[in-house]
Amino acid sequence: MILCLDCGNTSIKIGLFEDDTLVKVYTLKTDRNKSSDEYALSINGLIKQKIDGAIISSVVPLLTLILKDAIKSCFNVDALILGKKIKTKLPIKIDNPSELGSDMLAGAIGAKAIVPFPFIVADLGTATKLYVVDKKGDFIGGIITAGMQISLKALVGNTAQLLETPIVAPNKIVGTNTKDSIQSGIVFGQAYMVSEFARRIEKELGYELNRVVTGGFSKEIKDEIVCFQYEPYLVLKGLYNIYKINEVK
Repeated sequence: MILCLDCGNTSIKIGLFEDDTLVKVYTLKTDRNKSSDEYALSINGLIKQKIDGAIISSVVPLLTLILKDAIKSCFNVDALILGKKIKTKLPIKIDNPSELGSDMLAGAIGAKAIVPFPFIVADLGTATKLYVVDKKGDFIGGIITAGMQISLKALVGNTAQLLETPIVAPNKIVGTNTKDSIQSGIVFGQAYMVSEFARRIEKELGYELNRVVTGGFSKEIKDEIVCFQYEPYLVLKGLYNIYKINEVK
């Protein structure tokens, strides 16, 4: 059993893989104040299976080694940490490859396993990220903007008469009350932004791309965007593929 851990700013996704199949997914809340012992206690409470190897992607540097220590404590395995020394077989053609987030790198590897390049990935989490692998198979860059939760908090926090509301798609575009109007703006606004970005990227590159959507909020827009394949656990699947590339035989 291989453990793949994706630490984001809001949540930590843990996937268990057996015989190339994702068999279980767990979610923990990202808490920068937790110690490795506290994370180990949480992980031990979820996972009882024997773990033979592990890999971590983290966009929260403070927690990277804490989570590595927690996995060592729980399963006595040394987790790989996705970074510069890890092989991915994906050429990174951006100005400063060291700036590339490990979640974006893992997502690109995950997409590469399910669709042919060129492709675009839309990852809707705390931030909304779109990134591109071109027709030569090179990671060439992308777009980062505020995610739906950030946008909602900014809207509510800076507008006296608006109240926070769940992020779900309403039944129609034109809201007839404040809640529906906010939901329409947040959810449909993101959906149409993603669709238009994809169109503009294809226009800029001069060819069509396969499209994949993932991330914690992707289920809310997947039916509103054009020609995107929905893969909720893309980063975990990418991490598993990277683990196999780096596995010591």
